[in-house]
Amino acid sequence: MKLSVTLTWKRLFLAGIAAGIAALAIGWSGFVSIAANTGHYAPVGWFLHWTMGNAVDTQSIGIKVPEGVSLSDPALVRRGAGHFQTNCVACHGAPGQPQSAAMTAMMPPPPPLGDKIGTWRDRELFWIVRHGIKYSGMPAWTTQSRPDEVWAMVAFLRTLPTLDEDSYRALAFGEGPSAGTGLGDDPFQTALAGCARCHGMDGAGQPPAGSVPVIAGQSPAYLLANLKAFAVGSRESGIMQPAASIHDDAMLARLAEWYADQTPPARDGAASFDRPFGATVGEEGKARLPRGSVAADRTLEVQLTDNTVHIASAFGPPYEAEGLAELGRTIAETGLPDRKIAACQSCHGAAARAANPNYPYLSGQPEWYLAAQLELWKHRDRDGGPHAHVMEPIAVSMTQEQIDAVSLWYALQPAAR
Repeated sequence: MKLSVTLTWKRLFLAGIAAGIAALAIGWSGFVSIAANTGHYAPVGWFLHWTMGNAVDTQSIGIKVPEGVSLSDPALVRRGAGHFQTNCVACHGAPGQPQSAAMTAMMPPPPPLGDKIGTWRDRELFWIVRHGIKYSGMPAWTTQSRPDEVWAMVAFLRTLPTLDEDSYRALAFGEGPSAGTGLGDDPFQTALAGCARCHGMDGAGQPPAGSVPVIAGQSPAYLLANLKAFAVGSRESGIMQPAASIHDDAMLARLAEWYADQTPPARDGAASFDRPFGATVGEEGKARLPRGSVAADRTLEVQLTDNTVHIASAFGPPYEAEGLAELGRTIAETGLPDRKIAACQSCHGAAARAANPNYPYLSGQPEWYLAAQLELWKHRDRDGGPHAHVMEPIAVSMTQEQIDAVSLWYALQPAAR
């Protein structure tokens, strides 16, 4: 007896409907196991991981490490380390810190990263950190407007497999009296230790110098307003929002007062600007390197006021550092009236404290940080305290060269004391 079936479009359509009804019936029955403790059947687990890998590979095409950004730069690695300790260790573990037992019971369980990082390309790590992975518990970065922070995490992840317990703790918690390793059971000391992982107990930042902005001696009003803005996400930062949002306003006020009472770091004579390479905002995976950042093989001298400051030659457009710094001085001291750019000093003060306690002092801040903030405002991606709106029209009016210039000028000045 011979059976034959003739396929027609009608029969295929009816078969599709029948399959859909069967799938709905199975789902409706409640017999499909969704229990995390049972895991996936091996073919299902393979298919899901295979699909995820293909998706990351395809969707990260076109992402490149920004030109001039080194993922081995110690300052970039430092910026990612404190965030990893605070937000990632419970799931992924770290040298000397095993994964949480609760997290390993997830399905799929988050992997320890030491032996996994090498299987992913830089662009793929960037995509995973920025966008997260659905149905895996891996969250997206809390803001999509800060690729510079995501590159800092990629830089740290590239370093992670090389760390032992001691080197990891030195990187993630800091070293010496400024380390944020936990200071007892007092809630304020615990909160302060969390801040100190990046900013140090003194607000000058963990080494290398310039890894993070200097917050020592900023006014308490400015610090508190921005901590609140970070906490609610109106000032976007995937690093600062998780750190600030776990505290109430009273704790944020105490932290602001602590750092306002600290003395900014002194600079004696010539300063060597081994600043971090910081990616700023831009297209997916792209960023601009601040033009005055360090190039280790070349050093030139810039004469400013009475001090000779050694800085590295600039990446980017071939303008002279001396001329760039002089343009920055002009913008800071007199502004550019023809472009409706007011003098920075009219609000931020000269070499001393800011003229208005609601505004930060700028002197001695890392160049990459100043340039990044101006670009965030220029792209309308930056908010903050109640006076942050003042900066947006100014930044929108500035050219790239002017942003570079004023950032370089203030970075070369001694911090306000």
